[in-house]
Parts: sequence; structure tokens; C-alpha cells
Amino acid sequence: LGDVYVTVEGGPGVAQEAKSAYERGAAVVPLVRTGGASKGLFGFPDGALQKPHFATAEQWSLLKSEEAPVEESAAALVAVVKACVDACVAKEAAQRVRSQLGHGVCVVCVLGGTEFRGPDSEALVKAIAPKLEAAAGGSKIKFVTG
Repeated sequence: LGDVYVTVEGGPGVAQEAKSAYERGAAVVPLVRTGGASKGLFGFPDGALQKPHFATAEQWSLLKSEEAPVEESAAALVAVVKACVDACVAKEAAQRVRSQLGHGVCVVCVLGGTEFRGPDSEALVKAIAPKLEAAAGGSKIKFVTG
């Protein structure tokens, strides 16, 4: 369904969903610093752990660094997702379930476990949510959680 998947922590289910998404060409942006599947466990796709073309080296480093301030990691994630969304919106809209959402819409899926386990995970999600909404620029982006 999604074009962009953000992972926070996660177990085998998150790894499998990320793998399926990655294999069909969706962008997978792991918040590596949160551990679990997002750090490469449980068969998480290796390719998704590599810096994508739409992220800078500094942004990618902030997604991985457990020492970086939460706000900096959150801002980096937002910038990476926004760059990907901008590229996604430019593509011709796919004819599938998303057609119900209208043309020119990018679906961002946020994946994670059923509870937060890492010390910064909940704070990161709370910091990311309003920033993603503000960066979305209106109705060109829809968020889905799973």
C-alpha cells in the first residue's frame, strides 16, 4: 500500500513487512537507533539499512546514532521522508487502493511494535509526528500506521 515506510524498533512482523515493502520498491526508512528490526534484526532487508539517494550522509548518521539528541534525529527523519515524499509525489499515481485517496498523494506508513521498548522511541515518535504533518504541505501526503 505505502510508498514510504518508517520503522521504529520492531520484531519479526515489522521486519517481514519492511522486507515485502522493500522488495516491491517502496522506500523503507529505519530509525536504526531504536534497535530491533529497525537495526537489522529478524531478517530486516539489508538494502534498507543502506543510505538511500534521497538522504544525506549527515541525516542517515542521525537516524543511526544513539547519542544524537532526539530532536536532531527526529528532524533528520522528517527531512529524509520529505525528500522521498517529494520524489514520490512527482511520480505518476499508481492505480491501486491509493486511487481512493486522490491523485498526487503519497502514502507514508509508520511501522513499529505494539509497545515502545527503547528509551527514546516514544519521544522520537512524538517529536516526528507533528514535524511530518507540518512538512507534508497539505493534502499531498497521507499517513498510515501498522
